[in-house]
Amino acid sequence: MADGSAKLGDGLTKVKDGNATLADKLGQANNKVNKINSNKLTYNQLATPASTKHVEKDKVPNNGTAMAPYMLSVALFVGAVAFNLMFDLVTPLKYPKKAISWWASKMSVLYPFAFLQAAIMYFVSISMIGIKPVHYVATFWVLILVSFTFINVVTSLNLWFGKVGSFLAMILMVIQLGGSAGTYPIQLSNGFFEAIHPYLPMTYSVNALRETLMIGGSAKSDVMVMFGIFVAFTLIMIGFYMFKQLKIKKINYKHS
Repeated sequence: MADGSAKLGDGLTKVKDGNATLADKLGQANNKVNKINSNKLTYNQLATPASTKHVEKDKVPNNGTAMAPYMLSVALFVGAVAFNLMFDLVTPLKYPKKAISWWASKMSVLYPFAFLQAAIMYFVSISMIGIKPVHYVATFWVLILVSFTFINVVTSLNLWFGKVGSFLAMILMVIQLGGSAGTYPIQLSNGFFEAIHPYLPMTYSVNALRETLMIGGSAKSDVMVMFGIFVAFTLIMIGFYMFKQLKIKKINYKHS
């Protein structure tokens, strides 16, 4: 108890000294505060030391316009799937002497359809639905490129895998519905869709159309990716006709 009393005495002395120091400092602070010419601006600086500013990146009149890049992309992909179900892209009318000519004869039907569906969609969207793109010309050519790219992707699957390719094209479309970030930011999706997001063709079509329809920025990077996909699947299609041309026999065709 004697030792504890001694420690308690020392503690009380320190508390007393601390109170004296605190009183001295508060007095000094009070003197400094009294020298400040306080006004409404000073009070506002203390109450809100930081200010925020909100800037709209782009102006979208309604939800329909915001969804347009996504729905236009989906429609073009569905058109590619439907056309492949109706048109025979393999059987030649006569014996093909060269794989390139065989490929070109089929593309002479395929690519006009791709152009036509994109053009009709563009003019209907503007004249009937009332969409007003920031860049009219750029939007038109992006739609054409998207249509050609999707046609190449779907056709390649059908050529190499037949009916299974049609099934794979449908699976790809369903995956792209969730992985292209057409409805919500990809960060709100699960890890699977975030992982495949950069590898889906529709990701770049949605981004490019957003730029030309609403944002008004550059769609160059997305267009370059889509063009690369278009070229890659063009080569894949030509490869199929080269492979197939080696297996067919001239005698099976009346008009050679």
